[in-house]
Amino acid sequence: MKRQTGKNRTDRLLGLILSIVLTITLTSCGRAQNPESAAQSEGATAATTQGAEAVSGKTEENGSTSESTTVRSTSSDTVLEITALKAGAADAFVLISGDHVTIIDTGLDKKADTLVAFLQERGITRVDEMIITHFDKDHVGGADHILENFDVGVVYTTYHSKQSDDIDSYLLALSDKGMKETTVTEKTTFEVGDISFTIYPPEAKVYDDKMSNNSSLVIKVSLGENSMLFAGDAEAFRIQELIKTENLESTILKVPHHGRYDVYSEALIEYVKPEYAIITSSKSEPEDQEVLDILEKNNVTTYLTREGEVMIIMTEDDIKVTQ
Repeated sequence: MKRQTGKNRTDRLLGLILSIVLTITLTSCGRAQNPESAAQSEGATAATTQGAEAVSGKTEENGSTSESTTVRSTSSDTVLEITALKAGAADAFVLISGDHVTIIDTGLDKKADTLVAFLQERGITRVDEMIITHFDKDHVGGADHILENFDVGVVYTTYHSKQSDDIDSYLLALSDKGMKETTVTEKTTFEVGDISFTIYPPEAKVYDDKMSNNSSLVIKVSLGENSMLFAGDAEAFRIQELIKTENLESTILKVPHHGRYDVYSEALIEYVKPEYAIITSSKSEPEDQEVLDILEKNNVTTYLTREGEVMIIMTEDDIKVTQ
């Protein structure tokens, strides 16, 4: 009986040892398998992550494509905002594209507050270019106010053909800023992104008649298929020069000399071929009916600043004019 009992105990002990060994073995195998399983899991996770990254990559690629397209679109959709202020029978134009600001003529001294307020309301602190087409009071009158209230990059002018208090005030303000004007004596072009500015100076130094008006700078501003021609106060002699100048065809014409009739008015309008015209006139100094008739005859939609501020929104392939 004792032997049997000892044998049973031995069997039980061996069984227990075998059970422990088996458990350890299985556990070890399990542990050996778990890293593999973990690796597989990690591999799956990595694959999923890579897949996500691939999707993300595609998204990024799409984002880049979209962004690139946006950039191209932004380039092709560059917006130029041109405002013709209601400034009496005087020229005061503000051109804004992004944070770039150009002023073409500054109106009368007594109306300068309107121009300054317009800029300040837009949060503008710097004018990149100020272009004074000529030195009559209705074009240079507000120039000193612009210089006094804003940082100004460069001032383009024609040559001086007269003297006046308005010119003296402008020159004093220019001196106070430590600046000098740039007198344009030959065709000058500069670009602001997709926008091109071309300044055409008068071809003569002396004119037999209307010296100041005929010395007007003429500026063509182009964006893609659209453009605007600012003709200052050009009269007969200057208009004759213009209709011999290449590439002046424009979508919009700032009619010269506030819409006053000239013997070459029709020739200029037919040469420029505008779809729209802006006339800077006032109730006390209205445009001539003959000019309106010529514009109508040529199917030109005409806006008069005496009836209110005119806003032009120009892109490369579109244009909108509102008043």
